[in-house]
Amino acid sequence: MKRVLLLAVICFQMATGYTQTQRKILLEEFTSATCPPCVSANTRFHNWQIQNPDKFSSIYYHVNWPAPGDPMNLANPSENSARVGFYGVSYVPQSNLDGNYFNGSASGWSMTTINNRYAMPSPFEIQLQHSLSSGQDSVFSTMLIKCTQDISASMTAHNVIIEKWIHFNSAPCASSNGERDFYNVMKKMLPGSNGTTIASSMAAGDYLLVEGAWKFGTVYDKSMIASVGFVQNKSTREIYQTANSSANALVLPYNNDVQVMEVLNIPDKTCKNNIAPFVRIRNNGNGTIGGMIINYKINDGPLSSFTWTGALASMQKTVVALPEYLFDILPQNVITIYTTSPNNSPDQYVKNDTIHYNFSTSPISTNEIALVLRTDNAPQETTWDVKNSQGITLASGGPYSISSQIIRDTIHLPQADCYTFTIHDTGGDGICCAKGIGVYSLSSGSTIIRQGGQFGFSEVGEFWMDALTSVEEENNSNSMNVYPNPFDGSAKVLFQLNKSSDVFMNLYSVFGKLVTSISLGSKSAGQHETLLDGAGLKPGIYILQLKTDSGIYSRKVSVIR
Repeated sequence: MKRVLLLAVICFQMATGYTQTQRKILLEEFTSATCPPCVSANTRFHNWQIQNPDKFSSIYYHVNWPAPGDPMNLANPSENSARVGFYGVSYVPQSNLDGNYFNGSASGWSMTTINNRYAMPSPFEIQLQHSLSSGQDSVFSTMLIKCTQDISASMTAHNVIIEKWIHFNSAPCASSNGERDFYNVMKKMLPGSNGTTIASSMAAGDYLLVEGAWKFGTVYDKSMIASVGFVQNKSTREIYQTANSSANALVLPYNNDVQVMEVLNIPDKTCKNNIAPFVRIRNNGNGTIGGMIINYKINDGPLSSFTWTGALASMQKTVVALPEYLFDILPQNVITIYTTSPNNSPDQYVKNDTIHYNFSTSPISTNEIALVLRTDNAPQETTWDVKNSQGITLASGGPYSISSQIIRDTIHLPQADCYTFTIHDTGGDGICCAKGIGVYSLSSGSTIIRQGGQFGFSEVGEFWMDALTSVEEENNSNSMNVYPNPFDGSAKVLFQLNKSSDVFMNLYSVFGKLVTSISLGSKSAGQHETLLDGAGLKPGIYILQLKTDSGIYSRKVSVIR
């Protein structure tokens, strides 16, 4: 009878795709080198963990009370405080087991609590690998999270750098509790205390890789640096699975697996109808990738393909420059990039093969733009320039010599074109906030073209000046209206004349090129209506202009498909 029951259970698991995954529990202990009761609790928990290394792991967060001065808190006060706030910790020592399984006094749980939680299977497997940089000044940590049971939840992956053992020869602070050995001390949460948001719905077999790095701050012994990774429900605070890191290479789920990670070289706003995108790709397979096909298109344009060849080892990344793509600019655009045929074989995990990147059309300026810039404390690192579509520099500024100086420049644009503004910082840290509070704003009238201050070596903003924005639009809001706008097919044009007039309706591209011109004949004073036929127009932005004896009226219109 027992054998029949066991077979039934196995068959049920195979039918539902459910995998029993052994759980590892996480103890998050809140402590302080100034807390007398913390000494015995920390000693007890450390001994339990030594005796049960496969059952639970731990991270110790050091707080600045009951007395300030704990050096392990002072090394990273903000992320220790963030975790305190996340759980609402109000006293030490306090223990949190798997987030919400136990939350309370350090004396309120035992190994029985651990054993009970250990018996509950987990929906995840986690591998965690860490390594130090060649200069021994940084640590790299990579977490492989594989889903073994379908799950839907609001989830976060946390990758936490710890120092496994810190020993002080004497009391570490003035209000010391006498404790001189501290274990699994939190040093840095990657990329921060909020962790990395992961998909809210995962199926059995889905996986993801979470990479992080930390340049050492206060570290007592580099050989003691490691990491602890875990997956947590943001809402309920339940921790689903935990892992300790090792120096061993990860065993990846598939041998032939490419991930499209990031689209580069495309601004978030552009006025160019030709883009040469870059794409960052990682080999997520256990073997080397020698070639693949990269497919891409913008909006509903034709599909382009590029064959890449090389030698991409496991877990290595490469940036591929794709050939230029011509397209019709819409108010909102999307580029789709996906890979096929790695090593001339099917990709074994297709869910990470495709990426979409959304970008919009650039702001439209008049023939005059204004730059306001406040330098930081390294003004000699800052320069800027404005170039036309041919790459010719029309205006530039810097480097500067005075800190916190307000710079004001007015730039006159000679003709309709797509222009590029670039601000440079040779220090690689922008103009805010590492070396003072610098900021810039590029505008045309009330239109903000680009503004900011936090960037790396440079930041780019594209904008276009169309041929009609400098034309006076007398009483424009009441004199002409177009609806629907955007439109597909045709739109109604309503216009008001103060007196009898010959009327011409012209349609221009945003660069001032005449697309079509229609004479509406002589019209009497009053309200009129005509039809703008967009059936033969490509999707994009146009300028509709009415020329009358009373003035020239214009509207920006968008054709969609």
